[in-house]
Amino acid sequence: MPHARPIVLILCLVAWLAPAARADTPLLREATGLMGTAMWLASGAPGMVLVAARGHDTLVQGFGETTRGNGMAPDGRSLVRLGSISKVFATELLAGLAAEGKLRLTDPLQQYAATGRSVPRFVDRAITLLDLATHSAGLPREIGEVPANTIPFTWPTNEERWSFLAGYMLPWAPGTVAAYSNVGFDLLADALAAAGGKDYPALLHDRITGRLGMPDTGVAPTREQCGRLMTGSGLGGPGPCADTDATVGAGGLYSTGNDMAVWLHHNLGDNDPAVWPILALAHAVYRQRQAMTAAIGFDEAGPMDGLALGWVVVAAHGHTPLIMQKSGGGSGFMSYVAFVPGHDVGLFVAVNRVDFTMFNSLTAAASELLASLAPR
Repeated sequence: MPHARPIVLILCLVAWLAPAARADTPLLREATGLMGTAMWLASGAPGMVLVAARGHDTLVQGFGETTRGNGMAPDGRSLVRLGSISKVFATELLAGLAAEGKLRLTDPLQQYAATGRSVPRFVDRAITLLDLATHSAGLPREIGEVPANTIPFTWPTNEERWSFLAGYMLPWAPGTVAAYSNVGFDLLADALAAAGGKDYPALLHDRITGRLGMPDTGVAPTREQCGRLMTGSGLGGPGPCADTDATVGAGGLYSTGNDMAVWLHHNLGDNDPAVWPILALAHAVYRQRQAMTAAIGFDEAGPMDGLALGWVVVAAHGHTPLIMQKSGGGSGFMSYVAFVPGHDVGLFVAVNRVDFTMFNSLTAAASELLASLAPR
């Protein structure tokens, strides 16, 4: 816990609320006010954006400062980095294309590789799109060490990852081990672009962000949007506001609290006949932990019990309900999105500080907040 701060400051910070995407309620304010302040203070971050969704209601709150010492509180329009939360956007695109019959989850990655590019196999077992979307393709987390002076989330490029893949030997059969892989999701994004017939950012805009009304979610922020980017801190430090198209599937997305409120409500809308076929595919559990030979790299925000498409499933325990969640980090930010299936409750939190020990406490507090809004 960072050093104590005056109680007057704490009370003032509770009132630093961003414009909400939808009307908030006294219940959400009561649940998130003091808890949100405690989460921010414990994080040691300059600032934090917290979004809570319940039913048709939303509350977006900002705590602290967008940059340490500037005195400017973040709000629903403050730009943040989603990091690996980008992955659940890729898997929703996968689910949408599958629901329309444009691809199958069991299609081999090789089917969507450019002419002349090869994908390794393990004996007769090919890497499928489902393997990529559940971190079970037998691929490493990264293709190697990030080159010095590389702008965050701009490496590896499409050419670099496919060149790596051509010479890679799978250490085990796809589908047998779950091991977190960033390169796997960037390869998935490449496959989705091929299946969708357009580049990935355009596909994302046409099918998700543009349709839902999420104008600040993307990989190529404008000068005006860059002016709203919170300044990252902690391990690795901040990176420049740059085009991160190279890693859009794994971690390159920027967004805001207001946009993530829309995303939360979308994922909670499983009673909407227009979206439930896609959500049913995206939220289904395809890999159970107990059925895998090993599960590596999934427990920083709670013990993983199963993997949906991109989403990590944490089973109910004690008074905490089953939670579907995804965390992200990098370039001075850590982020977390989670919801409770069947209870119409979800939250998003982003802090502009990288610290993995802190993040364990932050996500545990977030789970407690979800439990208070969706009691078992």
